[in-house]
Amino acid sequence: MMLPDYVVESPLWGTLYAAGVMAAALTVAAVIQLVFVAVVRNRRRANPDGLDVDMLQTVKGPAVLFAVIMGLFLAYLTLAQITHPAFEVIHGREAWAKNVWLIIIIIEFSYLGSHLIQTMMTWYLHNVAAKTATDLDDKLIPPLRRVAPLIVYSITSLLVLDVVGIAITPMLAGLGIGGIAIALAVQPTLSNFFAGTYLISEGELNEGDYIELDKGPAGFVVEVGWRSTKIRNRINNLVIIPNSKMVDTIVTNTFSPTPAMNVVITCGVSYESDLEQVESVVQRISDDIVEEFEFTVTGSEPFFAFRTFGDSNIDFIVSITCTSRAGSFIVGSELIKRIHKRFREEGIEINYPVRKLIAAESNGSGHDNLLEQAIIENEQSSQANR
Repeated sequence: MMLPDYVVESPLWGTLYAAGVMAAALTVAAVIQLVFVAVVRNRRRANPDGLDVDMLQTVKGPAVLFAVIMGLFLAYLTLAQITHPAFEVIHGREAWAKNVWLIIIIIEFSYLGSHLIQTMMTWYLHNVAAKTATDLDDKLIPPLRRVAPLIVYSITSLLVLDVVGIAITPMLAGLGIGGIAIALAVQPTLSNFFAGTYLISEGELNEGDYIELDKGPAGFVVEVGWRSTKIRNRINNLVIIPNSKMVDTIVTNTFSPTPAMNVVITCGVSYESDLEQVESVVQRISDDIVEEFEFTVTGSEPFFAFRTFGDSNIDFIVSITCTSRAGSFIVGSELIKRIHKRFREEGIEINYPVRKLIAAESNGSGHDNLLEQAIIENEQSSQANR
């Protein structure tokens, strides 16, 4: 920046010139402030939830600060060119001042970039993600929003070190080796994190779903996080499962593809029973339950079929489609009660095994006679109950 000779040679004119530069910078900063305030006010009236409003609000502060810092830097360069002996203390420091200026600019722009990223993610989370059908972006945006400033400021630190003159190549190499060591140390955490990424991106587990792990716990999903999945079991305890375990085991989601599920009841009737009558009775009971209970899927047809010739019964199954897992317990209980009641009314027999105990020979104390008498009474009681 070339200055007139009278400014360079006069400490008074030089000081006034530097003050004028600073005053001009402050004026520009004030104008920028007023312009941004006016534009933000108008845009907020036109579109209160617009991204441009938040972006302008974020840029306003750094823009004003940039104008002030620019004024300070130009004022310093003005004073550095004054040849009067009173200003010799700042002579020859232009290179140092330029480095300071460059470092400040790098820091300010990194601050601006970080806050712009945060502003965009926050706006997206509140105005877009909240309206989407899935919650994938609701879970992905918050951790990305926390990580983004760390990445930006890490790059900023490397740029500042390079401006200062510190070689960053050995540092990057050291960071690479250190990164490997850290990765090995936090391998379980990283494993859970990437497993959580898989679970969240797949979207197969949602809050409120009832899941069952193969040879593991079962319960309602409370939260699918980045490190673990939390479920609430039947006795209302919170079970925390590492995500790495979730992706390595078989998980049954009773709410997918729909919450509706079948309740299957297995029973058997004696070989003397009329199977056509048995089927008709069970079918009528099932149809009545479908019509009467709100926990059954309206219009669904109950399924009945004989299965096998058992040891003492001809086994059959009956299935009814319920609206939810909780409803299946109520429907199943009612189905068992009605089948038992109607079978007794219709004279349909459900056999159950009777065991005959043979006692070892005793030493003549008479206990064997008492045992035999008890067995006979038990068999007579069983036959009377049929």
